[in-house]
Amino acid sequence: MTAAADVAADAAARGRPRLLSYVGRWGRARRWLPDDAQVVVDVGCAFGYGTAALRGRSARRVVGVEPDPDHLREAARRYPQIRVLEGDATALPFEDGSADAVVMLDVLEHLPDPRAALAEARRVLRRDGVVVVSVPHRGPLARIDALNLYPSLQRRFRSWQPVEAADETGPEGHRHFAVSELQGLLAPHFALERVARTGLGLQELVHLGLLVAFKGLVRSRRAYRALLPLHFVTYLADDLVPAGPLGYHLMVRARAV
Repeated sequence: MTAAADVAADAAARGRPRLLSYVGRWGRARRWLPDDAQVVVDVGCAFGYGTAALRGRSARRVVGVEPDPDHLREAARRYPQIRVLEGDATALPFEDGSADAVVMLDVLEHLPDPRAALAEARRVLRRDGVVVVSVPHRGPLARIDALNLYPSLQRRFRSWQPVEAADETGPEGHRHFAVSELQGLLAPHFALERVARTGLGLQELVHLGLLVAFKGLVRSRRAYRALLPLHFVTYLADDLVPAGPLGYHLMVRARAV
């Protein structure tokens, strides 16, 4: 998933508030949270739609953390029932050992130092707390990543519009992680408990088509954003496919040690 597609996910969540509690990365993260995880920190929560989905109808206290001021304002406006704090993944606004679980959904691939973010998650977790992480998987299908392919095209065709500001990547591009690499980043703070690799990346082909058609050829940001729900719907369907080593999405649960 991309930050631009978060807009489409947010729209779906507002239309059907319980939808994301059951599907995609949000539904899986909610199901993977231990029953006794009553204080949950959702890092990089954007507008707060996923934070609301993680809470669902439970009595959990789910608090979002987001550094972007615009996202914070939107979260306050759209989800006033959810608490969203300003903060960075490497400097969370919580005391040591104050959380039962930390969730980082499609966050680490955007960070210059993912190891520091995981160490910070460990700091705020209780002794046997859990972290749930999703990232793009470094499998054979990683090369179809739209956020890596389209910028390379845009460098050739200078008149094409760039990706959305929130989707811009650093020098390393939109990063993907192998299971062993992610396990290495989690150590020595966490022990890996659960792994899921899903999807074939079909949403990346849809997203690339939208980018080329509406940011490249037509150069209409409005049309691009209007059709982003196609990306989101494709992602939801794609994520249902258990793909093993071929999987485009990687999600893990690990317990603090």
